[in-house]
Amino acid sequence: MQLKSPPLLVLAASTSIFSATHAHYTLTDSYTAANWFQSFLFYDKEDPTHGFVQYKNLADAAKNGLISIDSSTSEPAIYMGVDHTTKNPAGRDSVRISSKKSFNHGLFIFDIEHTPSGICGTWPAAWLLSDSGAWPKGGEIDIFEGANDQAYNKMTLHTSPDCAIQQTGFSGELETANCDVNAVGQGKNMGCGIRHPMAQGLSFGQGMNKIGGGIYATVWTSKDIQIFHFLRANVPADMSTPHPDPSKWGMPVAKFGGACNIDAHFQNLNIIFNTAFCGDWAGEAWSSSPSCKAKAPTCQAYVQNNPEVFKEAYWLIRSVKVYQDKDQVVDKRSWESAKESVKKGAESFKKGAEKFLGVGS
Repeated sequence: MQLKSPPLLVLAASTSIFSATHAHYTLTDSYTAANWFQSFLFYDKEDPTHGFVQYKNLADAAKNGLISIDSSTSEPAIYMGVDHTTKNPAGRDSVRISSKKSFNHGLFIFDIEHTPSGICGTWPAAWLLSDSGAWPKGGEIDIFEGANDQAYNKMTLHTSPDCAIQQTGFSGELETANCDVNAVGQGKNMGCGIRHPMAQGLSFGQGMNKIGGGIYATVWTSKDIQIFHFLRANVPADMSTPHPDPSKWGMPVAKFGGACNIDAHFQNLNIIFNTAFCGDWAGEAWSSSPSCKAKAPTCQAYVQNNPEVFKEAYWLIRSVKVYQDKDQVVDKRSWESAKESVKKGAESFKKGAEKFLGVGS
């Protein structure tokens, strides 16, 4: 008795939607001056990093001049600043925003014209944080971060145990390799960090602001997480096209890959921008900066009593754009269809095999 060929073609066709050999990024989310404040939530609770800061809600931030749309630049930009006129013993007013939408994988392009970095007492960050549970569950990706008068950007991952990275494939300087926030031999909550290699302070702080900012682009896949930085004169031409291709951008400044299951450690991340003061980093590191320490005995004392020095502590953001690899995206209907095809194919194969072997006859 002849055994009919099993439906291998159906199996191959149904499973092919789960694989791709080349990323094909397409714009899915664009945050600009036109929709920025409608797309983010304002956090107004106590700072989880113990900063000397009072985060304001949307209404209060607008009322107090902490947020606005700046139309004086070549294209409208989002302004997010801090209180720079009041001596407040309860903490300096600021903003912390989080995207309403969360993400899993993607290409994130931050076009930043000005940052609140490089000023004693400040702790600004542009980052991705999970909404999956108690930190660090779901992971954290710090794309742009630093404290006090730091002149370089530090890029960091924060995870639960069993995630470490290799020192290969990036131009930055590896400072810590274990992403676990409780890793033995590293400071508490440090994670795995890479220091930006660029000299002259052009990746962070006042040096970056003087040249009109730049672009930070993050590529998050199942394999690894890469961060690129471009000065405005060196932005890749394809970044302004409908389908940017990071594989053509050269070596990233940071690459987090190795002994880490990325998908197990990073899920459902929201985009966050904030400006904190003092706290677990800027406050703890105050005495390690000679120039900051000379200004006041503590970070809190300096931030409380010198509001005027924080006039330049503001974000000016042209846009944030998120791209997804459409070859990797499977919608619910495709997923269910694929499962049904595989199920039918397996059943058909089983019946054919039983018939061939004479099972059940």
